[in-house]
Amino acid sequence: LLLEEKEDGSEEALLGDLFHMKAGRYIAASEIGDSQSSTYPYPCYGGNGLRGYVGSWSHQGDRILVGRQGALSGNVRRAAGSFYATEHAVVVEPRVGSRVDLRWAFHALTTMNLNQYVSSGAQPGLAVKTLKSLPLRLPSLREQRRIAQILDAFELLVGDLSEGLPAELNARRKQYEFYRERLL
Repeated sequence: LLLEEKEDGSEEALLGDLFHMKAGRYIAASEIGDSQSSTYPYPCYGGNGLRGYVGSWSHQGDRILVGRQGALSGNVRRAAGSFYATEHAVVVEPRVGSRVDLRWAFHALTTMNLNQYVSSGAQPGLAVKTLKSLPLRLPSLREQRRIAQILDAFELLVGDLSEGLPAELNARRKQYEFYRERLL
């Protein structure tokens, strides 16, 4: 599991040792509704984010989704509650005993620019095997939680500001990116 212990007390390990990663499941386009309803109550995520809504769920709980196929391969999103993940999204969850805070992991994976590992071709794709082989520096669980709290607060602030303050939003994004880079 552990590749290397650093002087600052952090560890380095492969993503595949820290996280269970598996592509979602196929669902026909005809089974995906455009809007949420009593027939289609569950969000359905593909490689590029929310595709629509479906009648059944494939996953429950908090997870990270990484787009593995399509124009936005490598994008990182969060999903919570009951949801469906298609085969174009990799569902990521910490392995039992891996000492990983999921909120921190979302920010860490976002900074890794996973799009750089996408294979070229007619349909860009990101292999789960490739994701599993990438190293990640893992601070202590306490430090992960502290970092996640700060970055989540910035993310919430950015979301709130998007309603009507574009200049402030841009400034906070830069501030968020600065702290994310410094903390991770």
